[in-house]
Amino acid sequence: MKTFRKVLILNRGEIACRLIQACQELGIKTVALYSDPDAKLRHVELADEAIHLAGSAPKDTYLNLEKILPLAKAAACDAVHPGYGFLSEREFAATAFLQAGIEWIGPRPESIRRLGDKLEAKTLLDQYQVPTAPWGEVDLKDIDALKALATKVGFPVLLKAASGGGGKGMRLVHAAGDLEEAAASAAREAQSSFGDATLLLEKYIERPRHIEIQILGDHHGNLLHFGERECSLQRRHQKVVEEAPAPHLSDATKEKIAASALALAKGVGYANAGTVEFLVDQAENFYFLEVNSRLQVEHSVTEAVWGVDLVKSQILVAQGAKLSELFPEREKMRPRGHAIQARIYAEDASQQFAPCPGPLSLVEWPAAVGLRVDTGVSSGSVIGLDYDAMIAKMTVHSEDRTRALARLLWCLRHTLLFGTVTNVNYLQDVLSHPKVQAGKMYVKFLETELKDWKDSPPAELLSSHAEALALAAPAQLFSDKQAVASPWERA
Repeated sequence: MKTFRKVLILNRGEIACRLIQACQELGIKTVALYSDPDAKLRHVELADEAIHLAGSAPKDTYLNLEKILPLAKAAACDAVHPGYGFLSEREFAATAFLQAGIEWIGPRPESIRRLGDKLEAKTLLDQYQVPTAPWGEVDLKDIDALKALATKVGFPVLLKAASGGGGKGMRLVHAAGDLEEAAASAAREAQSSFGDATLLLEKYIERPRHIEIQILGDHHGNLLHFGERECSLQRRHQKVVEEAPAPHLSDATKEKIAASALALAKGVGYANAGTVEFLVDQAENFYFLEVNSRLQVEHSVTEAVWGVDLVKSQILVAQGAKLSELFPEREKMRPRGHAIQARIYAEDASQQFAPCPGPLSLVEWPAAVGLRVDTGVSSGSVIGLDYDAMIAKMTVHSEDRTRALARLLWCLRHTLLFGTVTNVNYLQDVLSHPKVQAGKMYVKFLETELKDWKDSPPAELLSSHAEALALAAPAQLFSDKQAVASPWERA
């Protein structure tokens, strides 16, 4: 088995910190990349070396393969880990690094291509007996054919970009008269986001749950899964809260979904970590959604309940390890307890989740048994508009779901984030909602049940928080003319 000496971290922020930690635990040196606004972020401090990418826009920095590849060669990196986002699911990036003799810690380019293209992935489903909702490819030049397809599938229907995800290039259509405009709009957004305007149309499943299976394959033809995650609490197709195991889902259904995920992955010779996503209706019928050929943001909940380190496993698999060596007693492994993750953002949930850039004058996380905070910021860090506004992922693990919910709520209430508006109060209301407490979630839950959410600030700040705020606003960070927003915890 080969051994990596130095790994390039092809990302930023909290996931870059996570990747650096895993490498360093394995005795591997790391090289961080940083753009102009990221010069003082934690991942730059944690890495053994750091390379400056001049500029701030993603296309000029973390997406600029032509700039990054020569730097990786010059730094003598023998592997690269893309994390998630940016270049992580780009076949051309994986190919370029491999051709340069730099190992790609992720699936092979062919798997990324076949599974990243929703149209090609859909064509594999029948072959491997993976359930899928009725669907068809969209011909943007033939509106009559599009209407005929939609009528055959049955309204409501969902138009989706064939490449990419995250809700980009996606439109829900309830009537034939709205199809042409919706298809044109979705195609424009798909072209802008992914460079590909190709669309597919599929039957819209009413009030589904979003369930995903964590898979891991080696380069010797072996595949394992590490159970399912519930990801139904999302807005605009972006996940907000994730948990494992999925509540109120029968063991039989869980086994069938996992078997389908493995069958599809094995059929394309998948290696390294990935996630196969499904929609599950109220009768527990499940339908393939997509494959994410990378590490997921929410991998922490799986790590907590299964007691595994998925990032270290990714690295070891890329070095040539067999799954039987990493998990010799996998058949005896079972998920233990319950884990829930909340994504903390610099955004105003009462103003349609508008990003709230600015300096974080004070960042303090609580201490609790079973708490894990993945973050790339600290006091004095600045949240900008060039990248995702995530501040941290807060994950808790406890004996059962009830205790995990209570622990996560306690941790959110004892989180101090001063300097900009965050969604901490919103997350508390989400987790406190009676239906969430009961585990009765669905994909459009937040947009339906909390669509008119407004923050309800207490009459006055607790005195200790007022003192903390005063100490957290030194003159060098804020001028007299700058207003400091303070998302305080609720009493």
